[in-house]
Amino acid sequence: MEIYHSESEISERRPAAVALGFFDGLHLGHTALITDCVSFARARALSADVFTFRDHPKNVMSGELIIPRLMTEAEKLSRLEALGVDRVFDFDFSDRFHAMPPEDFAKALLTDTFSAEAVFCGFNFRFGADAAGTPAILKEFGVAYGFAAHVIGPVYIADRLVSSTLIRRSINLGDVEPAARLLGREYSLTGIVEKGRGRGHGFGFPTANFSPAPGMTLPARGVYITEAFTDGKRLPSVSNIGVCPTIKPEGALRIETHLLDRDMDLYGKEIKVDFHKMLRKERHFENTEALKRQIAADAQKARWFFLERS
Repeated sequence: MEIYHSESEISERRPAAVALGFFDGLHLGHTALITDCVSFARARALSADVFTFRDHPKNVMSGELIIPRLMTEAEKLSRLEALGVDRVFDFDFSDRFHAMPPEDFAKALLTDTFSAEAVFCGFNFRFGADAAGTPAILKEFGVAYGFAAHVIGPVYIADRLVSSTLIRRSINLGDVEPAARLLGREYSLTGIVEKGRGRGHGFGFPTANFSPAPGMTLPARGVYITEAFTDGKRLPSVSNIGVCPTIKPEGALRIETHLLDRDMDLYGKEIKVDFHKMLRKERHFENTEALKRQIAADAQKARWFFLERS
């Protein structure tokens, strides 16, 4: 898959079908849209392309984190490649795009730069200055400039509209199971395992500790049944997100993942943690013995969870 970060990098004009959107999380609605675009392109010998931005336009415009991410940029690009995309136009959102009239977006960008013969967008897609461009307007420009505009309708799972906003809200509440149904997979966080305080070993529950990538959506503070992925291994686990209120906290919120019945030295290695189910909210215990008993009970519930799934 080819990746372009600016228009100046595009040296070859190639007739294309182009999917338009930020595609944060690449949930089931996004994948339906991109799959349609790729299938259309394959049937007509077109390049299957995606036009997206590296950061959410609202974050760029405000200069602060307004919309946290559901996946890292690297994960997004890897997922697009797995969906069969040929080229990704992964641009920085700039004043040019903020001020671009909708007609310029259609002609100068889609037609002249991307050589689009077809474009695919969601029912709520907006483009151009002041977000004035709508799917209906995009269809009109398609007639004028020679591309077919395909608008993908809303996708519902169990009567719930699949949307990045709803997924973020669910994750923030710790409702990772409904979030997974809308994503089409478990929500995950990735980071590099860091040296901790070593207290997990003292309790008999060693943990791999890491800080998630900046700007990610974080599940509510609490204990979760999880699976850890590292060194090509898939490892059942239980994870805590929080500040360990029973033990004097040091530093920022972090993730502590205990591998069930495994003790591995993961310092300095990348770890990805999938969140299956919240077990309980993080809370303060009267002493460390009470905390140890609770951790043991959490670990046993996680073992039962994975036993039932096997």
